[in-house]
Amino acid sequence: MNFRDYNDYEIISLIRQGNEEALALMIEKYRFFIAKKVGKFNLNLDFDDRFQEGLIVLYRSILRFDDSFNKTFTRFFEHNLENHLITLFRKQQNYGRFLREKATAMIDYSVDESRRNYFSQAEIDQAVAQLSDFEKNVFRVRFVEWHTALEAAEILGCQTKQIYNAVDRIRAKIKMHLE
Repeated sequence: MNFRDYNDYEIISLIRQGNEEALALMIEKYRFFIAKKVGKFNLNLDFDDRFQEGLIVLYRSILRFDDSFNKTFTRFFEHNLENHLITLFRKQQNYGRFLREKATAMIDYSVDESRRNYFSQAEIDQAVAQLSDFEKNVFRVRFVEWHTALEAAEILGCQTKQIYNAVDRIRAKIKMHLE
């Protein structure tokens, strides 16, 4: 088969009937077009992967094409391919931005081995002693007995919001006291 002997509508009809030779014909017809678009979006580093994705977009476009919208298949496919490549290009840019931010964070990160990550029971008891009576009860119910915030609210006879606020205060006070 030679694609010059058939128009796109005939080839698409044959592909939808299951003719693999027609699909190979359509791939042959549009492979340079796909390569040109991949190059246009500067996605040459992963050219083979992007070309394969272009072939997938071609196949999906063949299956979804509807000639009742008075649009040629070439324009329909070009629109689908460009949208797909734009999405890939944006993902690539966002990933590059993410890597740059991550790299600077990793460079700035330093390990301070002089800082202690463990505390004695006496230090913890001192920190807990700084809490109010309500905060001590919340600490006991929430962190020692491992109840959820809703269960702690029921046990202590208060609102869940009060438990969340008390937990925030407890963490701040203990952190301030232990550091």
